[in-house]
Amino acid sequence: MRKRGLNLVVAVILLFPAAVCQGVRIPLEIFTENSPYANDPGWDLYVDVWDGTGVVNFTFYNGSSLQSSVARIFYDDGSLLGVDEVINSDDYTFFKKVPAPQPLPGWDILVPPFEADREYSIGTPNPPPWKGVNDGDIANEWVTIRFNLINGGTLDDVIDELNSAVLRIGVYIIDLPEGYTESAVTPEPATVALLGLGTLFVLRRRRR
Repeated sequence: MRKRGLNLVVAVILLFPAAVCQGVRIPLEIFTENSPYANDPGWDLYVDVWDGTGVVNFTFYNGSSLQSSVARIFYDDGSLLGVDEVINSDDYTFFKKVPAPQPLPGWDILVPPFEADREYSIGTPNPPPWKGVNDGDIANEWVTIRFNLINGGTLDDVIDELNSAVLRIGVYIIDLPEGYTESAVTPEPATVALLGLGTLFVLRRRRR
């Protein structure tokens, strides 16, 4: 999988009018080459992984300067994630559980292949480009997927699974110029290790 040095973002201090949470920020890296934009330097896709009481939250952002919209989210999901809930940023971003008969596009390029082993993915209804997490030039949007922790799991355990690629997260990106699409995934273990564990940060509220 290709590496983009500009995407190796460590967890940072952000503004959020609530409690301080523990977690990390992890980049999502394009791994398909469907378009002339696959290696565009304007990509800035990432997920904040942070804890709650007996839950773990995954908040997805698209800060790209490139026209794009995250339309579906997939989990190759390890052993710790139970029942989940979808929390949208506002009325303009709308994700819900949708049937997932098709895998993450490009799943078989990855080694090992990405197998979305939940019974559904998290995605947008029609029209997806307007309901997805759109690029930063259009809107400041996010979506949070909240999972109950099972099997005695903790946030650090979830980050360990991400760190070792036992748990992988993929997103499908649409609405690129000329109608192209790409897929992105959490990075290989060596990249995630650079992000560190247990960094304190305060999550920012995204405002339109």
